[in-house]
Parts: sequence; C-alpha cells; structure tokens
Amino acid sequence: MKLQLVIRRAPAKAALEWLKQGWLLMRAQLLLLVLFWLMLSVSLLGLLHPLLAVVSTLLSPFLMAGFYEGIVRAQQQKPLTLSTLWQPLKDGQHRAAFIRLAALNILFSIPSQLLIQQQMPLWETGQADLLALFALVAMAAINAMLFAYAVPVIYFLREQRLWPVLQASFMACWRNVPALTLYGVLSVLLVLTGPFTMMISLILILPWLAISFFLSFREFFVLTPARPDEAAVFEV
Repeated sequence: MKLQLVIRRAPAKAALEWLKQGWLLMRAQLLLLVLFWLMLSVSLLGLLHPLLAVVSTLLSPFLMAGFYEGIVRAQQQKPLTLSTLWQPLKDGQHRAAFIRLAALNILFSIPSQLLIQQQMPLWETGQADLLALFALVAMAAINAMLFAYAVPVIYFLREQRLWPVLQASFMACWRNVPALTLYGVLSVLLVLTGPFTMMISLILILPWLAISFFLSFREFFVLTPARPDEAAVFEV
C-alpha cells in the first residue's frame, strides 16, 4: 500500500498535553535523562575546538534519532539501554541522509554566523542595527522551522530526500504556530527557573522539554493511504 504524508493542525492547548505526557514519560523511564545528557555532552564538545564542532554537528542527527528512539521505546514499554542512543550510527539506511542534513545545517548557519561577527562590535558599543537584528531573528526562525522535525521525518518516516524533509518540517511548524508558540512560552518560563535553583532544575527541565517536543512530532504527522478507497489512517 502506497502511503502519503499528512500534517495535522493541533489546537494551542495541545502544548499542555505534550508537557504533561513528557513529564509522565520521563518520570516512568529515568534512563531518558541519561540519554539526553549524553547527547548534549557530545554536542557541547564542539565548543572546545572548531574541528570538534564539525564532528559534533555531523553526529547530532544520529544521536538525536537515538534519543527519539529511546522515547518511542519508553512509550511502548520496551527495553531501553544506553546503546539505544548509538543505534542509528549502526544503521546504514539513514546514514547518507543524516550526513547530508548535518552538512546542510552547517551551510544554512553560515549567514547567521557572518552577520553576528559583523554586528558584534556594534552590539558591544550599544549601537545595535535593528535591521540586522531583525534579519538575524528571521534567519534563526526559518532555520529552526526547516530543521525542527527533520531528524524524526528521516528516521521514522523513512524519507531520504532532503527537500521533502525540510518542507515537511517547515509546514508542520507553519500550520501549528499557536501550539508551538504556547509551548515555546511555557518552555522559556520553565528554563527561567534555573537561576533561582542554581541551575539544578535544568537537570530535569531540559530533557523534559526535549521529550515533550518529540511528542509534538507524534501529534503533527500521520500517514494516510495515497488512494481514498484504501484503509484508514496510520499513526506515525
């Protein structure tokens, strides 16, 4: 049966459900905390050296897919181990798509980095260029929408072509601005508790938000038969 991708619209209040279910899932499977912090640790290695930054960026889609795989296993009450995080690295099916995605992410970040370097001396002297600041925010928003769901679309929906992947991620964000905006506001409020707890609360809040965000992917994406006379909707 040939399937086609359908992107659902979720109500704004869905953000509350993602957070609720994400908390329950994390509380039930604390190993997700470990997987998240291992993934983040590898990403932070890129701050030590430019070469490590390239390596960590290339590894990022694989580790993110492994973390998402851990969430799905926790939802299905299947065994979860530390090796789950590295499983996508062993799977050659998605390797080329993930490497292309990481390379494209690096390419798309170059204009923002150049603009930041150009504007940094002005910001340090308090002479901010509002037009440049607006351009930077716009580029950051577009990049976030293009790549927000790219990894799970490749890994779970088996789409290897980058343009359909980026298009699906962008459209999912575009069609669900209210829910994602509410989720973003709530996320910021939760993160702002960090300074009041000497950042200790972030140990739980950051993985909680990462799990909850993946649940939005499960909310937005469905697969349906390409022909209307074929059977019903398949959940991702």
